[in-house]
Amino acid sequence: MKKRIIISAMSLMIAIGSLVGCNYAKKEDAKLTIWTNMEVEAKTIQKYANEWGSKNGYKVEVTHQSPSVQQFAQAVKSKDGPDAVVGIPNDQLADYVNADLADEVSNDLFKESDFSEAAVKASYVAGKKYALPLSVETTALFYNTDLVSKVPSTWEELVEQASKKGGVQFDATSIYYDLGFVRACGGYIFNYKGGAYDVSDIGLANDGAIKAYEFINDLKNKYNLVSGDITADIARSNFQNGKCAYYIGGPWDIDGFKSAGTHFAISEMPTFNGKPFVTPVGTQVSFVSKVSKNKEKAWEFIKYLVDNGASEMYTVGNRIPAKISEQGIDKIKEDKYAKVFATQINNGEPMPTVSEMGQLWEIHTNNIRSMWSGEQTASQAANNIVKQLKEAIELMNSGK
Repeated sequence: MKKRIIISAMSLMIAIGSLVGCNYAKKEDAKLTIWTNMEVEAKTIQKYANEWGSKNGYKVEVTHQSPSVQQFAQAVKSKDGPDAVVGIPNDQLADYVNADLADEVSNDLFKESDFSEAAVKASYVAGKKYALPLSVETTALFYNTDLVSKVPSTWEELVEQASKKGGVQFDATSIYYDLGFVRACGGYIFNYKGGAYDVSDIGLANDGAIKAYEFINDLKNKYNLVSGDITADIARSNFQNGKCAYYIGGPWDIDGFKSAGTHFAISEMPTFNGKPFVTPVGTQVSFVSKVSKNKEKAWEFIKYLVDNGASEMYTVGNRIPAKISEQGIDKIKEDKYAKVFATQINNGEPMPTVSEMGQLWEIHTNNIRSMWSGEQTASQAANNIVKQLKEAIELMNSGK
């Protein structure tokens, strides 16, 4: 009898131990792995991950990683692979979607009206939503306060002023900086309709785009305001050293100019052709792995970060929140630079969130240089950009 009681007690202890072990395993399984492209902000993201995790019974590990699609595709196969990526540039999102690696966003995760229009647009690929916008950035007009007393409100006025003050420095061969001229005249890169970009409909050679390229040609060859060999780095250096009164740049330039003791201020971009100057809005977006076993919780954490971490993310990395209400926090309202960028974002739009966009950069630059050298007219350059872009897209899609 005693022996039977002892055996029963041992059995009970084993059963209890098994249950405890199961519960422990479940607790250990409550884990999220987050990759982030944001190096400066990684510790801040981990702080909010810890907050969210403690409230929800999850351990969240945040790792700074600038992944390629191939790295991510390999990593998600492992047990400890990433559940989500926080803060990648929106122009990379399409590559993950096309590789079938990104989870679609549920309609009730966030209200689109709460976010900047450009940021919402940046979260879509082929008419479907795959990301939650985190932060936004764009370009604006920097000017040297020792050289400029009144900032021009139009590009036409800027041309007149800048010709006497060292020009206006920016890489005018890049579609990134030239987008505003093209859009103000009625051109576009890929037509956007029904929530998706039609990559077969390229608007870089219509009458408006040609008019824009004629002006870009005049900036160099008629007004002598831009240089044929300028790069973004050279332009930044020239402005910092007081060699020119005007420079087009972004929030990433502010700390450098402050450290160098440059006397500067920032203004919204002047209008062109009587229209607002559309600047490219870069959106840092976050997405969840399609194969994650914790999709719902990963989205919950990302939303928690967006709703609660805006102020600190701005303090640490000058990241302007994509959420409109968060753009009104005191730190941004009281910052004379951030206020300008937040306003300019409303006159911006994202670069098309499509893989085909990657084919345009070099084609655009080469044709602008060829136009500047006199090898071709603005009309010929525009038509060649479209012709070569279509050929490059066809080659890319053929898999060769």
